[in-house]
Amino acid sequence: MRRLAVFLLFAPACIEQETPAPTADDLEIARRDILSAEPSPRYRVNAELEDKLVYLGMDVDAEKATAGKPLKLTHYWKVKQPVGEDWKLFVHLGGPRSGGYVNADHAPLRGRYPVSYWKAGEIIRDQHTVSLPARWPAGEVDVYVGIWKGPQRLKVVKGPSDGDNRVLAGKIPLQGGAAGTPALPRYVARRAAGAVKIDGKLDDEAWQQAPFTDAFVQTMTGAKVDGLTQAKLVWDDQNLYVGFSTDDKDVASSFSKQDDQLWTQDAVELFIDADGDGKDYVEVQASPAGVLFDSFLPAHRQNQNDWQSGAKSATQVNGTLSKHGDEDRGFTTELLVPLAAAKGRSDKPLPLPPKVGQVWRMNLFRMDLDEKRPQRASAWSPPLVGDFHALARFGQLVFGDAQGEVPTVAAAATPTPALKVHVGKPAGAPASAK
Repeated sequence: MRRLAVFLLFAPACIEQETPAPTADDLEIARRDILSAEPSPRYRVNAELEDKLVYLGMDVDAEKATAGKPLKLTHYWKVKQPVGEDWKLFVHLGGPRSGGYVNADHAPLRGRYPVSYWKAGEIIRDQHTVSLPARWPAGEVDVYVGIWKGPQRLKVVKGPSDGDNRVLAGKIPLQGGAAGTPALPRYVARRAAGAVKIDGKLDDEAWQQAPFTDAFVQTMTGAKVDGLTQAKLVWDDQNLYVGFSTDDKDVASSFSKQDDQLWTQDAVELFIDADGDGKDYVEVQASPAGVLFDSFLPAHRQNQNDWQSGAKSATQVNGTLSKHGDEDRGFTTELLVPLAAAKGRSDKPLPLPPKVGQVWRMNLFRMDLDEKRPQRASAWSPPLVGDFHALARFGQLVFGDAQGEVPTVAAAATPTPALKVHVGKPAGAPASAK
């Protein structure tokens, strides 16, 4: 599936698009960064990617990186022979033991000279600026680079790499890392008092008894965001129900087909890691137009979009859907997800229906796009990195009784793992936003 669709607050995945040819003006400007001699970078690497490229190394504009502040990276590539059509550059920032992730993919030379147009004998200087989240959860920044096309990467045949065809460009020391990482949230879902009608109105008795979550927050920092989004959850022996309530001055979604790229416009999202093992999980999204996206992921960001959850949704818009120029007030969405769908395609045992006190791991997101500003995202549990698939930052969904009570011992039985955010491959499929 997607993701990391917009880096603004969320995160970024590699989404494959056709590579445009550079214009004459592009090439004239690009020549300033085609060097006549090999440089002597601070981080010297000399890694070979098949028989095509040599990654010479990297310069950094500071001795140490600072969390929450921009950092300028300069990469040097030597072209042994052209790589071929549609190959692209990726740059990933991570921490030791996968502690943090930023996708810093970009078209080289400020977009003027794509990789597929590089010529034999050229030495390319590629400069770009990245920013770390304010709460970078590691003491250093590991920079990885490589070349990708669809599900493929050029093989790293010589030099430092992570074993997954990503060249390790360098480890930059970090200063000023933030303290006070937000605690993982916990929500006790009540057993539904009566039937839940999926009409988007949130007016059934079951919803009246259920409390809202805390307000969704900024995904990278946990800070307050403009526009209130909250959710409430209830359950019965067959289904989990999620009710979203959002403020929105411009409610819009143009998608009409199952599994369209809903995350690129207005949408609400549910992630479930039912057994909390941080491995396989499911994702379900709904648009204000009632369109669904669902995916099973047997591993981090390995979307299987041909899987169907059996989910249903309905939305009530307080305003006019997809009519720009007027001012809407928001929308409410009801999402029904069969409990059995939480297993996805996994054959691991999962007690169904859940017992009172059982704990699943989940996260909730809101994507907000209007015509006057870039898309924004908010989360129930902020991932704090540029990846909505940060399973270690999922909060706790506790199954309560009709009064929202749980046995004390059972409720405390599921441990919360240490923060660990997996670093995924660039892929033709988008990655949650993300």
